[in-house]
Amino acid sequence: MSSTRKVFLGILPISWILVICQTTLPVLGDDPCFDHGPDNVTGNYAICIDRESCPSEPIAVDACPSYPTNYACCYHRNFPGREHRGTWIATVNNMDWPRSASSNVSTQQNELRELLDKIAQAGLNAVYFQVRPAGDALYISDLEPWSIYLTGDPQGTQPSPVWDPLQFVIDYCKPLNIEVHAWINPYRARFGTPSSAGLHPNHMAVQFPRCAYPYDIYLWMDPGCGEVEDRTVNVARDLVTRYDLDGLHMDDYFYPYPVSGIPFPDDITYNEYLSSGGGLPKPDWRRENVNRLVQRLNVELHEIKPWIRFSVSPFGLFRAGHPDGMPSPPIVQGLDQYAEIYCDAKLWLKEGWVDIMQPQLYWRIAPAIQSYPILLDWWVGAGQNPKGRHVYAGNYLSRVDLQNWPIDEIRNQVEISREPVNRLRGSWGNVHFSSAMFRDDFGGYLISYFANMIYPEPALQPAYPWLANATYARVETMQPLITIDDKVNILVENGSSMKGIVHKIVIYKESQVGWNIVKILDAGYFDGSIKLLGLEKGHFSAHFINRFGQESRKTFFKIL
Repeated sequence: MSSTRKVFLGILPISWILVICQTTLPVLGDDPCFDHGPDNVTGNYAICIDRESCPSEPIAVDACPSYPTNYACCYHRNFPGREHRGTWIATVNNMDWPRSASSNVSTQQNELRELLDKIAQAGLNAVYFQVRPAGDALYISDLEPWSIYLTGDPQGTQPSPVWDPLQFVIDYCKPLNIEVHAWINPYRARFGTPSSAGLHPNHMAVQFPRCAYPYDIYLWMDPGCGEVEDRTVNVARDLVTRYDLDGLHMDDYFYPYPVSGIPFPDDITYNEYLSSGGGLPKPDWRRENVNRLVQRLNVELHEIKPWIRFSVSPFGLFRAGHPDGMPSPPIVQGLDQYAEIYCDAKLWLKEGWVDIMQPQLYWRIAPAIQSYPILLDWWVGAGQNPKGRHVYAGNYLSRVDLQNWPIDEIRNQVEISREPVNRLRGSWGNVHFSSAMFRDDFGGYLISYFANMIYPEPALQPAYPWLANATYARVETMQPLITIDDKVNILVENGSSMKGIVHKIVIYKESQVGWNIVKILDAGYFDGSIKLLGLEKGHFSAHFINRFGQESRKTFFKIL
């Protein structure tokens, strides 16, 4: 070993081994500072760091016995350590992808690769991929027909050669450390044609015709029909069962957005409800139909895979001008989702029926009448979020194009989401609409702006402690065993007792301002050795992380 490759290690034998050297080396020690965390502002665990870099007083005394005397145990604020950075990939009407349903498979796949690469280059770490835009499927399904947005008319046309876009996205995103959330619409049956004519025989509007209503430019399924509720739940269960997803997502379309003078035609199902002994007024009955679906999905999806994050992105305003809604003034006007589309998102968040709430906060920071920080403050407030679920604001990135917003508006909104007062109340990220802005690299600068000004450093996903259980929490007692060779590679030995517990392997490097993530490896796709970005001199740490965001103890190593 050369003189520049001296290595000091903190070691605890376990069945997973991160190998960085094959010679016997001095042991630095096992530092108790690693046991402290996570910090409720950054999500980082405590680390031993130069005392001058500590942003506050050390959190433990004599917790760094093997470090230099000027080191202390503290929560650094090299922000952000954890953050959810998402974007919606809309497939309805070929909005974001694919560009054309008539394109061949090779073209569509190349477009998808390019889109995902650009999302990764911009520093994002999650995609919401619309796989059920209108009772159809952009994945291999026995329940619903192939989407016209993938293969064109007639509905149900199989791609040739057959491929699975959802599996493609999952496989492509894993090495990029991008989470994949399957996005479904529960009730929309058709967009642009309010008729079931020409729909595939296994489309829900054909199978349950009494529950399918023309409404404006849509064909819409009645949320009051048990068959429709069961179909949506079965589709969601099938997705979560068959695919290695990180989450299941619904957008803001419940009962359709109202059109003046056109009532939603659900008198028959409401009268059936009354005849069966029900007594709720129609508005409350409609809300209860949607509430029941949300509750079922929350329970049933977690029964299949406890780490699945169930999320909803409701309209960003809630009961403007109403005593139960947002503060008035200044929020005095806007659509009332509670009364007009029968969405009681406040109840879902309050009861903890969602893991992530993504209110679509599609307004600017100023003026105050519908101000982004005022809206976010309401959604994360104790009255709405007593269980501390995560709130990832939806940001209307496309308005940089459509309404000439300055790009700094988006950056400033993200910074507001990151403020400690908001972090402490559940604001752990943002989701941007739409991904076409990344696809097109709007203005020739958007990707580099995000990469340099908004997301310049990698970030781990936030933790979801309410989902974790004892089996997966075992990761917290684990610690990597590290050795090093002259090529500075990492090798991993996969012990059977660890399989399924370790989800990511994370490598940090100390800088002048704290510790930065230099590599996040997906354990499921890690099958050999990998160079760590030309690892050179410095202080490093490695740890494991499970699917709930819980971390193992860190192993510290130093290359001199």
